[in-house]
Amino acid sequence: MPTLLSSLSRLMRLLPPEWAHDLALFGLKNFNPKIALFDESNRAEKLQTHVGEFRLPHPLGLAAGFDKNARAYRELGSLGFSFVEVGTVTPKPQAGNPKPRIFRLAGQRALINRMGFNNDGAEAMALQIPSLPSAEQLILGVNIGKNKNTAAEHALDDYRICFERLSPKAHYVVINISSPNTPGLRDLAGPDFIKGLASFISPEERKRTWIKLDPDQSREHFKKTVETIAAQGFVGVVLTNTHRVEKPETGGLSGAPLAVRAAAHLEYAWEVHQGSLAMISSGGIFSGLDILERIKRGANAVQIYTALVYMGPLVVKNLLRQLSEEMDLIGCQSLEDIRGSHYHP
Repeated sequence: MPTLLSSLSRLMRLLPPEWAHDLALFGLKNFNPKIALFDESNRAEKLQTHVGEFRLPHPLGLAAGFDKNARAYRELGSLGFSFVEVGTVTPKPQAGNPKPRIFRLAGQRALINRMGFNNDGAEAMALQIPSLPSAEQLILGVNIGKNKNTAAEHALDDYRICFERLSPKAHYVVINISSPNTPGLRDLAGPDFIKGLASFISPEERKRTWIKLDPDQSREHFKKTVETIAAQGFVGVVLTNTHRVEKPETGGLSGAPLAVRAAAHLEYAWEVHQGSLAMISSGGIFSGLDILERIKRGANAVQIYTALVYMGPLVVKNLLRQLSEEMDLIGCQSLEDIRGSHYHP
């Protein structure tokens, strides 16, 4: 069966990227064979991690963008992810940017997307989540954004609408102010807007609310933003979103070329909070060693997206096996023991 799945994954990459993505979601939702793709031995105690208020069996989750409308989050969880993040969702439905809007850079193990927050809207997503999975089954996160046509001075209203409608449907919420594909969105990412978010999110709710930042801010501005996030009592940061590029296509670059920036931003954030703020690392993770290095730099967990595209449905099983082997090589008995060790070897 693994050989068949690998062959199907290779065939999917012969299709245009968005067709392949939509077909994968359709197949998961409608023909999910409930194969035990995930090796239960990978739930070893040494792989457990603590993220906010949740204890995860392992640190590997799925980033937002793959299941934009929460249509197949349970099926994606069956691939072995310990948490799945759906969205980005906006208050009103929107079509996103014209197609084509996803591009493979196979030689670089990378993607460029300029999707533009295409989604069915907050109300439709709420209906797709009739009941929240138990935390023992799957941690579900919702990633929220603003509509393209919403002016900056009304952006807080969009986030408030999404938060109020969808926070009861999720274990955690991520505020997306970092996509390069919605004009003006990244301009919101600063101390003033963070304080504005805190004005309608209660202190208790902030303990399960994350802020997702981009890798293209200046180091000084980034650190001021992280400082405000910590001061306002948000649980943590997701680092990072995609890198803005103009060539060979305009959009956000993800995958292996993002790895250095994503890891560096964990270090910049750590300079500010010294371990007091939780961090989820995303960008350029393709091996167990990549995961280990992000944990050493202070990440509590990691997310993948592009690796799923290139490595297929066995990606969780394979990455966790590699992670376990890397831990054995250095004599590590627990991820908790090495978190932040990059800063004090």
